Amino acid sequence: MKKRTKWILLSILILLLVLFGLHRFYVYIMQDTWNEESAAIQTAKQQTGIVSVDKTWKSVWDEVCWVVQGQNENGEELMVWLPEGGEAHEELLSSGTSEQQIRDIIKSQLPGIRIVRLMPGIYEGEYVWQLFYKEKEHHYYQFFKFSDGSILPDKFTLPNR
Repeated sequence: MKKRTKWILLSILILLLVLFGLHRFYVYIMQDTWNEESAAIQTAKQQTGIVSVDKTWKSVWDEVCWVVQGQNENGEELMVWLPEGGEAHEELLSSGTSEQQIRDIIKSQLPGIRIVRLMPGIYEGEYVWQLFYKEKEHHYYQFFKFSDGSILPDKFTLPNR
């Protein structure tokens, strides 16, 4: 083999080893989160009527809470809140506000913002949609009731750097 070919093969081998190492590091870092998510899904299936899962979120505000969205055996969409150390709570999505409905409410009530993250959670014992958004140069947290989509009065501003 030519010297150049050896260097190319060695470079490719080193690159593959680095990529494999980065992948293993990512798996190592994320494994606890994936295990928590799997446990939350299993708990939701055991304690509630959910049979298939579409989405999961981990909410950390007043308390750590996993929220699972899926269908029951009748094919109805439902949400399940699993507060850490608490009882599971399920509600039909039709009796509350869906993610698309809350996005439409946000668009009408807070025009001109950029949504950074929207997720369900628990705020002061109430089931809510938690909105993290940017308006001009500031970031804010705002909460909307899951039951009817009404905005809660508390608004949290993050300081600028």
